Amino acid sequence: MNKIKPYLKAVVGFVAPGAVVFGAAVLPGTDGGTAITQAETVTALVAMVVTAAGVYTVPNRPATPEDGELPPAP
Repeated sequence: MNKIKPYLKAVVGFVAPGAVVFGAAVLPGTDGGTAITQAETVTALVAMVVTAAGVYTVPNRPATPEDGELPPAP
């Protein structure tokens, strides 16, 4: 778990916008209605990649004792 922990926020940043766009795509008032159109798929994929890349590139702040985690010993 510790090996993937630094990447979890990027994974969530990838999945969350896709869930929102795909969820909205199947609403009755959209172009596709009950199906997902090609344009909606492309929009979702672009949102997923851009958001995950943005989240991944922002560095995590150092852990502090207030977080309940101490930084690794030198």
